[in-house]
Amino acid sequence: MLTWILYVLVITLLLSGAALTAEYATRLRHSARSRWIWALTIVASLVIPTVIASVSIQVPSLLTPTVSRKAVALRELTTIKAVPLTWVHDHTGNVVAVQNENRILQRVWVTVSVALFAALIVNGAHVSWRKRRWKVGTVAGVTVYIAPDVGPAVVGLLRPRIVVPEWLAEGSRSVQSMVIAHEQAHLSGHDPQLLTVALCLVVLMPWNFPLWWQLHRLRYAIEVDCDARVLESGLDTRLYGEMLIDVSQRPSAYIGAVAAMSESRSFLEDRITIMVRDPARWGSIATVAFGSVALALVAVAAQVTPPNLGSSGAEERSVALTPEVLDQYVGFYVRGANIVFSITRDGKRLLVHVPWGLGTHELVADSQMNFVCPDYQGVVYTFVRDAKGNVTEVLEHHSTWFTIPMRHIDEATAETIKASNAIRAQSQTPVPGSEAALRRLLDDMRTRNPSYDEVAPWFAELLKQSQNLNQEYVRWGVVKSIEFRGVEQNGGDVYEVHQQGGFSNWIVWLASNGIIEDADNHRF
Repeated sequence: MLTWILYVLVITLLLSGAALTAEYATRLRHSARSRWIWALTIVASLVIPTVIASVSIQVPSLLTPTVSRKAVALRELTTIKAVPLTWVHDHTGNVVAVQNENRILQRVWVTVSVALFAALIVNGAHVSWRKRRWKVGTVAGVTVYIAPDVGPAVVGLLRPRIVVPEWLAEGSRSVQSMVIAHEQAHLSGHDPQLLTVALCLVVLMPWNFPLWWQLHRLRYAIEVDCDARVLESGLDTRLYGEMLIDVSQRPSAYIGAVAAMSESRSFLEDRITIMVRDPARWGSIATVAFGSVALALVAVAAQVTPPNLGSSGAEERSVALTPEVLDQYVGFYVRGANIVFSITRDGKRLLVHVPWGLGTHELVADSQMNFVCPDYQGVVYTFVRDAKGNVTEVLEHHSTWFTIPMRHIDEATAETIKASNAIRAQSQTPVPGSEAALRRLLDDMRTRNPSYDEVAPWFAELLKQSQNLNQEYVRWGVVKSIEFRGVEQNGGDVYEVHQQGGFSNWIVWLASNGIIEDADNHRF
């Protein structure tokens, strides 16, 4: 996920440069459309990286039109490898750390976005509450709100209205007319709605600081465009500039993200400079030049290769390992105390043999310690070594959801476990207490208060990681019945569980001390 965040930042910076160049081109032509450049840039900064990283298109064959079209991922059509992405990829060999990091980033991202949305709602409610205390009056022939210390500005989203300070209501008619003309230009240009939508879009990626800068530029562009539209109506530029200076010198209370006249003094100087500046002598040539640079930057942004979202935050790649290295991973691994996996080598291929009759699958090296399973998208195997370099376990990562550790065991131990499982399967008799243990586990999950002392430590960690996946059992409600269905080939007791909202199959392995050593489930 970190590589994807860096990828989005690279795209946003390139698009920001393109927008800044395009804005300068519009300034040379005294155009009043620069705000739309920044609005489109904000949308593009969200859409381009998301679409390129996840969308596929149907590409027809030009030589053989009758052949069915081939689906090609847009990311495969890109050609530029961004250096920051490559650097991070080279430092993400520890898949466990990457997955934990992804979970933290996702939670922080969602928390901050929700908090910002809540702040926007609170701000809107606060403005609505303050509007009740404002008087309604007429200034320059227009019905407006009159507030003690707010404005000039436009407030409201669905039905925006102008609010002016009390001092303006007592000011000269010429100043009133120019102020109202400015605010009405905001209304006719739908600037309040544009700014609100842009702010909501930015909140979707609160960590994208270049996106916040784009929002900052949009606010300024809105005011500059508004000035241009007002002056096009025939107002005197000198008088209008003096009015802006006069308004800027009078303080106004902050009322959130609204279209307001009072901005920083440095930006006011820029606005006045833009208003009085004559068109450039070589304006047309410069406009074409800056426009070309902007298009080139957009094209570069569209050609940056995104990371592979399905490979735990690291760009997927195949690494060739020698047979001697692969042999270090060959052997038997046990999940919990009963489920034995075996890993073998076939030439230059590493193969994992999955229990339950799920077959044999190739493991493709992503690095010397990490292997991906192409047959199961999102599943990554990470081998762990001790201080002496011996392989002690393999970690089976299921996307960013959970990780299952499996100890490395010798062949004799593996055969002993398999023989014990075969005896259990032949007996078809449940382990005393397994049904009661399963019921307690389900009740704990349903009440979101699991007793981790009643399960093996590794399985307790698995339960913590997979809480979100088990929410379905919470929604299904009280357990109505648990029926024993037999003992499966790995020695686990199979139960069919019926709840108010659905049913599921569970396999439970109960240790000799009465704790759940392992469990698996399938929902229907």
